[in-house]
Amino acid sequence: MHNNRVYYSATARTVVATLVIAFTACGWVFGQDVPPPLAPPPYTDYKAEELANRALDANLYMETSAEYRACCYQAYNLALFRLKAELAQAKAGKFAVVMDLDETAVDNSGFQATQLRSGLAYDQRLWDVWEEQGFDMVGLIPGAKEFILEARKLDVAVVYISNRNEKFREQTKKALVRLGIEPKAKTDAEAEKLLKLYTTSTDKTARRQEAEHDYMVLLYIGDNLRDFDEKLAFDKLGFGEIKKLPAEQLAGVIKARKEAVDKQKGIWGDKWILLPNPAYGDWTKPLDRGRSDYDRLTPPASAK
Repeated sequence: MHNNRVYYSATARTVVATLVIAFTACGWVFGQDVPPPLAPPPYTDYKAEELANRALDANLYMETSAEYRACCYQAYNLALFRLKAELAQAKAGKFAVVMDLDETAVDNSGFQATQLRSGLAYDQRLWDVWEEQGFDMVGLIPGAKEFILEARKLDVAVVYISNRNEKFREQTKKALVRLGIEPKAKTDAEAEKLLKLYTTSTDKTARRQEAEHDYMVLLYIGDNLRDFDEKLAFDKLGFGEIKKLPAEQLAGVIKARKEAVDKQKGIWGDKWILLPNPAYGDWTKPLDRGRSDYDRLTPPASAK
């Protein structure tokens, strides 16, 4: 996923070991070069992935393919081009770029790799361990740091709106400092407002509005449609909670989300810049139904 691979410190090894504690509870872990568990598993109710390694190719694409890196550089090159164009037309004011963190600026492939090796599904408890203790194991998405530093040279504030947990704010700040992309402002109070984390809702609308109140936002960058507009979330399309829908309705919901994007096609690459993330995100909401996910595969449209 990146050349900025982070060497494992003692703390990093502790984090991996903590995660492996949980992963060994599922009964198998591939023979990878990871530390052994340090204590008995704290939980035994982790959910095994129904189709083991279903996300393997997605994560390998992000970690090993030059194509993924090219996509990221392409997105950030376009972002910088659009930012300069917006600045050239803007009147005087306080300008900002709004960015997501995970898989937009920050690379969490270490967490995803350990999860895959275990054959376990995503579990919030494991992610909490990663947020709390894995701050010296995250890396950079290709092109992100260069864009952020260039935006600051142009006197454009970078506002991070992330669904990392507020209770792990200090750990997130340590990760950003280590990567050289920490929030920067004239005062500490201003810098704190540039890092907007999750408190009671994963809906980013209110936090985007805060940024728009303080700045003229010229650009939005993310890897999930919810990073741009909550109305594009699967559960906000008017069908109810997607996980509870019967299988026969899923094709219609997927089509409705695609159509919602089509209606705003002019904004992509203009005000909104999307990074690729085939590993996880809101797009997976209609999935994770075991072998019935094969039903989501459709034959090619017939030639007209």
